[in-house]
Order: sequence, then structure tokens, then C-alpha cells
Amino acid sequence: MMNALIESLQQLGLTSYEAKVLIALTQYGSGTAADIHALSGIPRSAVYGVITKLRDKGIIETQNIKPMRYKSIAPDKVIDMLKEDYEKAVRYSLEQLEEIYHAEDGHAEEDAVWNISGIKNVNDKIVRMLESAREEITFASSYFPLNRVIEVYPIMDSIRTTIRTKISEGVKVRVTTRNRCWVEDSEKDSPGVEVRVYEAESAHPLKGGILVVDDTEVLIVTVKDENVPMSIAATCYSGKEQVHIFKHFVEVEWETSKPIGP
Repeated sequence: MMNALIESLQQLGLTSYEAKVLIALTQYGSGTAADIHALSGIPRSAVYGVITKLRDKGIIETQNIKPMRYKSIAPDKVIDMLKEDYEKAVRYSLEQLEEIYHAEDGHAEEDAVWNISGIKNVNDKIVRMLESAREEITFASSYFPLNRVIEVYPIMDSIRTTIRTKISEGVKVRVTTRNRCWVEDSEKDSPGVEVRVYEAESAHPLKGGILVVDDTEVLIVTVKDENVPMSIAATCYSGKEQVHIFKHFVEVEWETSKPIGP
């Protein structure tokens, strides 16, 4: 239990020594440097450094007597301070990472190709791509409609939820399928999605599909084994030329597919 508390405080920004001193002072009320060493178990040589850091954070107070005594402020105030510092660190980190990410020379791996395997990993990648969409999402798929996949793998329901959210935000969602029977499933599954059927004579049943999000990323999903547990893998392309090539073929399929009207 104590180890879990120390780890939790570390996640809020304290070091292991700082967490141990804070816990000791919270438990025993107050103490001298010698008391803190004995009660917290941290090395004597580290005590004053830790006290100074906690005092600078406003977490402990000093009683100016000889020998000096130290006490922790109330737990709720400690957590409020740590939360505020944590949130500041999160905002600062995000701002700096965004600045680096959007810098003109910040994409050394712009043409990167990433291979992903496993249901959860592929699902998580699809969700992240969908969440990033601002204008358009296109699926070119000949595999089973999403609702049938979710019956086997409930984790993939997060894809359906994200698609519905994006539709409500005004993002255009298009799907091509090679089976007329699956059109109704797809339309019921995600109201607002536009579905077309690709009926070219040379069309072969494919195990997988292509996801294109705006003009930024392409994900090629392949199903190697349909037996449960399903063997699924994906390859992600983020280079501009690669995205344009795959999007071209997806658009050709969309234009040659037939809308299914009432």
C-alpha cells in the first residue's frame, strides 16, 4: 500500500525521496531533520536537499526553532498544489511538442512507414487516425462491416463511437464495399455515413481495406486469418506522395462505385 502511494505521488511530480518525506511528515505531524531521516528511511545526506525542494514547492513549512522542525500542509492542499504543477507541466509540454511538430524542418521521418499488428494495436491506431480527421474519412473495404467485427471483438466498438462523433462534428465519412448485403448494415451502424458498392467484374474479395484520413495518413489493414482469434495487421503511411498515391486509387474506386438509393 505504501509503495503504491509513493508511485502515485511520483506520477504527480515528486521524486521517491520527496514522496517518502511527505508521507512521514503527514503521518507523524512534524519532525527535525534527524526525525525525518529516521521516519522516512532516506539517507541522512539527502534530507536537507529534499526538505529544501518540498519547501520551495510550498508543500512543507518550517518552524524556526533550534533544532528546526518541519511539517506538511494539509493533504488536500498538497494534492491541489501537485495537480496545479502537473497541469502546468502538461500544458507546457504540449505547447513545446506542438511547436516542434509543426516546425518546417521538424519532420525528418515524414515518409515513415509503420507496421502494426494485433487487434488492440490496430484498433487504437484507427481510433487515433479518426480522431485527427478534420474534413473527410474514407474507408475502402471488402471485409465484413464494422458491426459484425464488433460482435467478435467488442474493443473495436471504439471505432464506431469515434465515427459517430466525427459525423456529428461535420466530418464527411465515405465507405465503399463490395457486397450489397453489407450496405444496410453500414448505414444503420453509423447514420450519416455515405456508402457505395463497388461492382467491377474483376473485383476480387479482399481480406482487409484502406483507411484514408484527410490528406495526412493512410492505413492498409489486412486480415491474415479469419479464425478467432483473428490475425490482423496494418501498415501506416504518412508521406505526402504515398498518401496521394493510395488516395488516388481510393477515389477511383469511389467514383466507379454505385450509390444505393431507396
